[in-house]
Amino acid sequence: MAYTWDVFLLAAVFGFLYGFLLQKADFCFVASVRDWISVRDTRALNGVLVLIATSLIGWAVVLTFGLREVSEVWTVPLGGANLLGGLLFGIGMTIAGGCGSGTLYRCGMGYVQFWIVLVFAIAGNLLFAFLYDPWGRKALEPMTVLESGYTLYSWPLPLWLLPLLIVGVIVAISVYRFGWSSFRDGIRTTFTDWEKNPLRQSHWDIRLVALLVGLIATIQFVLMSNVGITGPETRIGAVALAQIFGDDLVFNNTYLNALFADFPRVGLGPEETLVIFLVVGSFTASWLSGSFKLRLPRKSRLPYAIGGGLLMGVASRIAPGCNIANLITGVGGLSLSSVLVLAGMAIGVFLVVAYVFKMPLLLFQKDDSFSG
Repeated sequence: MAYTWDVFLLAAVFGFLYGFLLQKADFCFVASVRDWISVRDTRALNGVLVLIATSLIGWAVVLTFGLREVSEVWTVPLGGANLLGGLLFGIGMTIAGGCGSGTLYRCGMGYVQFWIVLVFAIAGNLLFAFLYDPWGRKALEPMTVLESGYTLYSWPLPLWLLPLLIVGVIVAISVYRFGWSSFRDGIRTTFTDWEKNPLRQSHWDIRLVALLVGLIATIQFVLMSNVGITGPETRIGAVALAQIFGDDLVFNNTYLNALFADFPRVGLGPEETLVIFLVVGSFTASWLSGSFKLRLPRKSRLPYAIGGGLLMGVASRIAPGCNIANLITGVGGLSLSSVLVLAGMAIGVFLVVAYVFKMPLLLFQKDDSFSG
């Protein structure tokens, strides 16, 4: 990736658009699983399915027309660490009240709790980095089945075939479940649910937002890089440490040194810029709709924010990646490791919702859980 001003500008635009859109739909992976488990509400889950379908088609188009190569698809070591990291991340984000992307866009809305979650998630990223060599690496190596990762795009099939089949199955299940007329009406509603001024509208249809996020992520894949959040957050934390203790702290750490391997120096790159502007985009969206408000967390929520954030940070390095990276980049790239990560996350959310929080709908309420 280039480190020229135009790439930084492009990253800022992508980040702003992600933040703006995610806030408009209150799009959170935790909610998609939690709401389905607790009250069988599938609205958020429908958004996730649209995002998966859009990513699959987007990556298939990009690879089929040679805009990117299969070798550039995001894959990570395949093995038990994917499932373990996903499980721990699912537990952590449910305790904290928001996933990786959900934490960032809620930071932009004025939720102080999620600034605390973010700080401790970055602390968890760094904690893993300092435990990685030698203890963490030795613990994870026996769990690795395939060091290079694995994508189904490596199969000797037309690059568009598997994504099209998977999306076809998703559509078929939806039509079977809801009926053709309801499915058709859902498509119509997705594109027509508008008020007089969409920018000031407090909520957009989550399916439309999922479609737009998937399209933007596809364009980012072509023009810049795969979308990710927790890797850049780890580098942001490392840059902060380097400002205090010097660059040698980063260079002398095996894990952090590898994260900056292609950087000209220890500093913020385009992907870190994207993360920062995701918060800016969310702030802009909430300000335009009049929903921005500085909200202080209840003291009883602080242990959840701290503990959940730390667990998310460590888990995102074990997996590796958060919900966004695995849901868009991983699934779009037909990466088997991402399938394991997402399965682990879903199990983690289920365990906390079903057996820890007896009243899961009270886990996060925008109006009642905060004061100030």
